[in-house]
Amino acid sequence: MKTARVSIAAALLLVAAACPRPAGALALGGTGGQPFAGPGARPSPASIAVSVDSAHPGAVIPSSFLGLSMETPAVDSPAITSSSAPALAQLMRQLGPGVLRISGVSVDRTQWMGAPEQPAPWRIATITPADLRNLASLMSATGWRLLLGLNLGHPVAQSLIEEARAASAILGGSLAGVALGNEPDLYTRPVSAPFRALLGTGALRAPEWGPSAYESEITSLRAALAAAGVPPALYGPDTASPAWLEGYAAQQGPALAALAQHFYPLGRCHAGHLLKVGPSLASLLGRRVALHEARRITAYVRVAAGHGLPLRIDEANSVSCAGQPHTSDTFAAALWAVDFSLIAAHVGAVGVNFHGGLGSCSLGGTIASPWYSPLCALPGGQLHARPEYYALLLLRSLEGCAFVPAAYGTSRDVAVYALRAHDGSLRVVIDDKEAPASGRSGRRARSPAPVLVALRANRSYVRASVVRLSAPSASAREGVRFGGASVGADGSFAAPAPEALGGAPGSFVVTVRPASVAVVTLAAGAASVASRR
Repeated sequence: MKTARVSIAAALLLVAAACPRPAGALALGGTGGQPFAGPGARPSPASIAVSVDSAHPGAVIPSSFLGLSMETPAVDSPAITSSSAPALAQLMRQLGPGVLRISGVSVDRTQWMGAPEQPAPWRIATITPADLRNLASLMSATGWRLLLGLNLGHPVAQSLIEEARAASAILGGSLAGVALGNEPDLYTRPVSAPFRALLGTGALRAPEWGPSAYESEITSLRAALAAAGVPPALYGPDTASPAWLEGYAAQQGPALAALAQHFYPLGRCHAGHLLKVGPSLASLLGRRVALHEARRITAYVRVAAGHGLPLRIDEANSVSCAGQPHTSDTFAAALWAVDFSLIAAHVGAVGVNFHGGLGSCSLGGTIASPWYSPLCALPGGQLHARPEYYALLLLRSLEGCAFVPAAYGTSRDVAVYALRAHDGSLRVVIDDKEAPASGRSGRRARSPAPVLVALRANRSYVRASVVRLSAPSASAREGVRFGGASVGADGSFAAPAPEALGGAPGSFVVTVRPASVAVVTLAAGAASVASRR
């Protein structure tokens, strides 16, 4: 029997609009208890009873929780440079007022070109005032804000100051902040295999370089920025592992905008080399990954909160080292992304930036086109929404909602979260990550049966409907639907269509098939709504 799960508060799905955020609602920390319920053995047809306590709201999902992260070469994509290619702006607007991060492993080999000059021998990309103006236009068109990475791998203080000054002047209030470097805890290691064709093999620092030297560099560069009258909001340390997090927060914390950490639950590389067999779809959806995520992110939030800082996971996705084909680019990644994001929000993270790019859909596994990217470009240049993007649409509908406790027990790999909107309505997210069991040699894999979920809440909730996130299978790369709708060729997305659920006041049943997500909305009667106000 699985431990009871205390979960997340609801949101007005895209059926209407995202949950309105009440003033002062943002808070670190959750509602207590386990932030998820892990799976166990694969049973036959199952039923789950879920009891929702709507009277005790906890952490609120901020309105800017969702974000995207892209490598610096993305600034040259026609999706950003051409005003005649509005699909990216449309795709971003549908995710709400998020945060776009331009950084990644490429940023430490990106040269600032405030004026024409000789290319540096290490450069693989450039960023110019024109690029910043294009990004400012994109931020204006979408209501997003930009988190800009600056080159610490090959630091030139004057160039860094000029780039920060130009970004502040051009973007103004659309600049969320800057980050100095990317994953400095890996600077002494050779470049990982998928990136060597573009980045070379050399490390960015000598083997003896470490946290103290890093802190000294950061302190010096911050002082130079301040002396030049350019003190932009700083995010950091943007490390791959948490070992430097506490020291950085203690040293740099008082003036930070947020503590920023990266997170990938699985990896495709070991010691810089590609694994012969990378992470599977089943491993991504398994219990061990969810447990690992909850423990790690809880620890990150505690470090941040101990220094009075918010925690943003400003680079994340399913499998590090540019993703795993047939795992990161499938519907399984969407099922994972829903659960991962709600775990992070429940324990108090203020945001997650899903890393990716705008490169080719077919040439995966590179800096420009990682397999896990929520977006990619078709041969004609048209942007395509991968399955993970649909998970972000679902998550957008939950922003502004507060987690409330949801108690349940099951041996099945199902995660349940309950949330309460500002208007008092509830959202119950049921993420069934159960994948087909492995079949014996020569036999087809056995598909799990659907699960019946019995919802119990206050009797004031008299109506219920459900919107589903679905695909032909967990391994599907096409055919994804949210509320029966799909993303159009122009990036547009119609409002999901809810299905009415039968039941009695405070008691409803929904059937959820394996490898799908159901979001149930429970609405109170008019008299109950008035009394809640």
